[in-house]
Amino acid sequence: MKIEKLPSGSYRATQMYKGKRYRVTFDHKPTDKEVTVALAEKMSETDTGANGTFEKVANDYIDNRLGVISPATERTYRQKIRYMSEKFKGLNIYDIDNEDVQREISLFSLSHEPKTTKTYYGFIASVLGVNRPNLKLRIKLPQTIKKGLYEPSNEDIQRLLEYSKGTPYSVPFQLGVLSLRRGEICALTIDDLDGNELHISKSMVYNKHWTVKNTPKTDASNRTITLPDSLAEEIREQGFIYNNHPNALNKAIHRYQAVLGIPSFKFHTLRSYFASYAHSMGIPDSDIMSMGGWATDTVMKSVYRKSLEESKKESQAKFNKALFG
Repeated sequence: MKIEKLPSGSYRATQMYKGKRYRVTFDHKPTDKEVTVALAEKMSETDTGANGTFEKVANDYIDNRLGVISPATERTYRQKIRYMSEKFKGLNIYDIDNEDVQREISLFSLSHEPKTTKTYYGFIASVLGVNRPNLKLRIKLPQTIKKGLYEPSNEDIQRLLEYSKGTPYSVPFQLGVLSLRRGEICALTIDDLDGNELHISKSMVYNKHWTVKNTPKTDASNRTITLPDSLAEEIREQGFIYNNHPNALNKAIHRYQAVLGIPSFKFHTLRSYFASYAHSMGIPDSDIMSMGGWATDTVMKSVYRKSLEESKKESQAKFNKALFG
């Protein structure tokens, strides 16, 4: 049996048994008894539990969730496995320790952004969490770099809506401003409109080809919103919501931005604009969440953080003026 101190400050015990190497990691210097018990547990779970390489176990993890995850999520998970180093994919699930994961994350971070690296680690941690619940990971992740993405102004949005009038993109652009996701818009039919009430209960997703999924992105996404009279009438006059390719929405919005001289932003940013503008109008967060179909306020608030910062600055200025003149 061999015990060594790792660069991270943790300790790793290694022992060969019947031609197989077993390793356990501790966050403190273990006693001989602790090592003996931990190695015995490792040998036991290896003999009785699911065994195989990380690649095999990760694919099993995905297969076992095909009924509850979206096609887009499945595609993202499979992609993460393809990005893994051959060495890490080939490791036995019960041989992996904190240092193995740290090396893999460090290697991955050399060619990927911090945000992508964090989601990559999240997938690895989830797979290990299911198969190795007693493994405690202490991974150093790269610091996220905030990007200064352009946030459209009210004038930008009004010009965009005005320019799109009479085009196939007039209705979807307005629905985007009313918080609808691209997949929700593309899945809608005229039957989902009842008077001025629009029922959102499905989404178009991509899984080798575009298809309508008869469930929304989240439970909170299943909702009904009230359209302005002009938009409801425009939909009834043309007889459909949107009947073009999903990718055409982003292409169109970028094309219109170039013509109008508006800085580039994605179609999905219209949804962020909705949350930010609704917040600035004093609409309660609970109502914004309901109208936008957000399951929690964490993501919703992230899209209008700039508005919150501006509001905080104004409040500070008012306080300073009142106190100090």
